[in-house]
Amino acid sequence: MARRGWGLVLVAATVLALAALASNATTMSQIEAEANTLLAVRRTISQLVNAGTVWAGLAVVSGWLVRRPVQAFVAGIVALLVALVVHYGVGLILGMFDPNVWTENQIYFQGAVVLGGPLGLVGAIARRPDVRGLVARLVVPAGAVLEPFVIGMFTTPAIMPWPGRVASVISGLVLLTAGTVGCLTVLVAARKQQSTRERRALA
Repeated sequence: MARRGWGLVLVAATVLALAALASNATTMSQIEAEANTLLAVRRTISQLVNAGTVWAGLAVVSGWLVRRPVQAFVAGIVALLVALVVHYGVGLILGMFDPNVWTENQIYFQGAVVLGGPLGLVGAIARRPDVRGLVARLVVPAGAVLEPFVIGMFTTPAIMPWPGRVASVISGLVLLTAGTVGCLTVLVAARKQQSTRERRALA
């Protein structure tokens, strides 16, 4: 199970990295404002795939997959670092980035090392049936609810071209909706589990 969990961690990291890279591919017509509708769609997808909540969710899911606390801590870091290396490495090979991409984005690698471990632990704790597990399971959906407000997705400057404004609002609404549904789902599931345990205790 441990080997399979680590395999899934690497697969998830690679998929997110490539999806984020693909969402950043821009055509000349988009650059020259000749395909603004397509640009708005692409930027919406890009903002969603590159959302902080999604990348944090990768670390949390990685911790969930490997289960044990120490491995979960390491998995959170490894998943984020692998995703970043694949994202920038493939982009560099394809000519989407220049060689300075590593130094220009070193803050993301530092963030992966600092935050990946704790987020991985959240994933492991999320398996617990107690209150700590419940709180851990709420971390990612709650982050999705908060992110649009924290980074101002609904308050983009009017000077920004309309594809960017539309993409920001739509991606913010998607995150908000998904996070709200996620929180409610977690809470309802926890309530059902609690009711089941109470019935068994009385039986």
